[in-house]
Amino acid sequence: MDGFGPSSYGDAFADVYDRWYGDLPGLAETVEAAARLAAGGPVLELACGTGRLCLPLADRTGPVHALDSSQAMLDQLHAKAATGPHHSVVTHLADMAEFSLHDAPPFALIFVAFNSLFNLASAEAQAGCFRAVARHLAPGGRFALECVVPGDPPPGRHDAVELHTLAADRVVLRVSRQDPADQTLAGQHVEITEAGIRLRPWFLRYSTVDQLDSMAAASGLKLESRWTDWSGEAFDADAAGHVSVYRLADRAVR
Repeated sequence: MDGFGPSSYGDAFADVYDRWYGDLPGLAETVEAAARLAAGGPVLELACGTGRLCLPLADRTGPVHALDSSQAMLDQLHAKAATGPHHSVVTHLADMAEFSLHDAPPFALIFVAFNSLFNLASAEAQAGCFRAVARHLAPGGRFALECVVPGDPPPGRHDAVELHTLAADRVVLRVSRQDPADQTLAGQHVEITEAGIRLRPWFLRYSTVDQLDSMAAASGLKLESRWTDWSGEAFDADAAGHVSVYRLADRAVR
């Protein structure tokens, strides 16, 4: 998508993210799984957004590091963290495709949830994320990611317009274009009110499970387990999504 950069999604959705997505299912299961995988060690969440996961995780485990490419998202996180002294989150403004946190400890767990890895707009950027993760993991550290399993796309390029929200004071349309050849899905949420029109762009470059495994292996990360979701249910060929947990091999790409 022309003009779409690392911070575009966060900057466009920060003001509505909690209202639109704050009640996504599986919050408790995600926090519990992350705490278990970290086993008391330092944790980094990539694409942390407004803190939907890292704030309750910090309550559960202690200090958590959180990275996002959008200052608008981090501002929302800071505002929520300021409402109580119990949240201990260290934030980092950076692109998860090529981050370098010199002042952070080696992490026992780095995780990215809710398809956020696919916000990286190319296979090269996603592979770069795996390499950056490997550089920041402690020996034996884990990288956990949650993604959809791409289904069979419609033949050729596919355009769609769908109704997202219909209310007395606003209409939100979801306009999208899928290109199977590039494995991309681009779109806009078009919010129409009496005050005017607000555009909220988004872009996904989706990868298959096998492609993700290849990126991991090239970075010295070995698949440890794969579930259908954070509850740990066994993964099978019919699963719509997956949580894949990779572990840093002895000789990782640094």
